[in-house]
Amino acid sequence: MSRDVIVIGCGSAALAAAVTAAEGGAKVTLLERAPKSERGGNSRYTEAWMRMKSEDAVSDDFVEFMLSRGHGAIGPEMLREVSRDYENWPANLKAYPFTDPEIVAALAENAPAAMAWLKTHGIRFTFHSPMLLQKGAERMGPSGGGLAIVESLATSAEKLGVEMLYETTGRSLLLDDPGDVRGVRCWSKARGNFALEAANVVVASGGYQGNLEMMTRYVGQGAHFTRPVSPGGVYNKGEGIEMMLAVGAAPAGQYDMFHGEPVDPRSPRHEALVAVINYGVLVNVLGKRFIDEGANRYEFIYDEVSWTIMRQKLGTAWLVFDKRLFDIPNIRTRIKTDEPPLRADSIAALARQIGAPEAALADTLRGYNAATREGAYDTTQLDGLSTMGLPIPKSNWARPIDETDLFAYPIMCANTFTCGGVKITGDAEVVNRDGAPIPGLYAAGETVGLYYTLYTGATSVMRGLVLGRQAAKKICQGLGR
Repeated sequence: MSRDVIVIGCGSAALAAAVTAAEGGAKVTLLERAPKSERGGNSRYTEAWMRMKSEDAVSDDFVEFMLSRGHGAIGPEMLREVSRDYENWPANLKAYPFTDPEIVAALAENAPAAMAWLKTHGIRFTFHSPMLLQKGAERMGPSGGGLAIVESLATSAEKLGVEMLYETTGRSLLLDDPGDVRGVRCWSKARGNFALEAANVVVASGGYQGNLEMMTRYVGQGAHFTRPVSPGGVYNKGEGIEMMLAVGAAPAGQYDMFHGEPVDPRSPRHEALVAVINYGVLVNVLGKRFIDEGANRYEFIYDEVSWTIMRQKLGTAWLVFDKRLFDIPNIRTRIKTDEPPLRADSIAALARQIGAPEAALADTLRGYNAATREGAYDTTQLDGLSTMGLPIPKSNWARPIDETDLFAYPIMCANTFTCGGVKITGDAEVVNRDGAPIPGLYAAGETVGLYYTLYTGATSVMRGLVLGRQAAKKICQGLGR
């Protein structure tokens, strides 16, 4: 079969690339590691909220957050160069690991068109405020979540004649003598090792949260105490990123960072969130507090809290609270686990249940209670109700916990997606370490290095859709279609 493009992956980014390319007249083959019944990777399981205030515009804070969280250490001399036209940037700047303003602009400018395009494939949108306990910006998402995107676009791909190869893994890139991409070396259970040729390859196969070796290599201590937040993440083993690095792609994104979430390790549910970590105290298996649970609103601290839990002994913590937590309006919408909390009528009884030393737990809870003070408790805002005199304060929502009526949820760190990837242009072309696009190679979704320091919420699915389409449009332009 003669083909124009191979797409590696079957999530929102990969399907956006495959369908857009096919609509543009390209002959497309798509590789998906999972069986058809589980196709879609992380996209299949996410609610797919997007940082958009309407179908026609991204949120007002989108550009600000993406740029402010878009780099690590970058010198002022390089930042001065950013104000010049991209074509006139030095090669080192084009290859430097930071999020270029034109990439952010490409996302912001092309997101509305991507949403309009999704509607032509049967997707409808709904609006929702994820942080129900505080007033915050609304988010837009597809009715039916990421699963609706995956199934709608996969159905469209099939109708457009995209060759869908399930249970097939892309292992490495094929290059011609000058070093241009000419295809993919693959593996499948049915065929073993084989090669597919095409002049264009879009790598949209997710991150490396399903690969313990890569997680340990990049994330380090405690990486084995986290797990993918959904079954789709288990299929993300990082070969897409590795194959691009192997042909000279410039790395980008924070490789030792991932988007973490606090979940109940007992629950088989995907994304079994316990998103109420602000409103109790967190203790480790030694019975000690280790972080300021009330440092900020949940949406600003849950990554850091999750990473910190991962690095505690056994990678586990316990959220301890009393029954008044359940009196907070809408609080149960923030608890996604299907397992009930443990209950105890004394610190000693709770210590036995969670396996913590009784004396240490008693010192922690009683010391915390003694450090609380009178004041108005208000979960709709940062209420300033803080502890006094503790080495690790609780800065907001610090009220005493009734030690005769205790509850506790176990918490572990779940890995939603990893943040290390490759550098691209605004058209999703993969850039080499000399700042030039690698002919025929494109990346979209989690394989793109876009986030540093902290994930900008509700942008992952949107970036996948937009960059997948950008790659396909650039390919079709090169094909003259």
